[in-house]
Amino acid sequence: MNTSNSFGEGASKKFEVGDIVSWKELGGKRNMGMLYEIYNATLGGRQVKKGKVASWKDTHHHEVLLLELKLIYKGDK
Repeated sequence: MNTSNSFGEGASKKFEVGDIVSWKELGGKRNMGMLYEIYNATLGGRQVKKGKVASWKDTHHHEVLLLELKLIYKGDK
């Protein structure tokens, strides 16, 4: 059995590439976009699950902790 100790591993199970998600940045308004990559990153010596999201608000690409994301629409398989 292959298990991961990544922070956010449980949250990552509800997301897939192509999902429409929203998130709020510190002191900012809510953003919305499409999740296009899910990956592990090392922050503070610990593995965390992050996602890359193409924002519809500002056309930038954002790297967001999966725990900060809210699922809006499940992408088609």
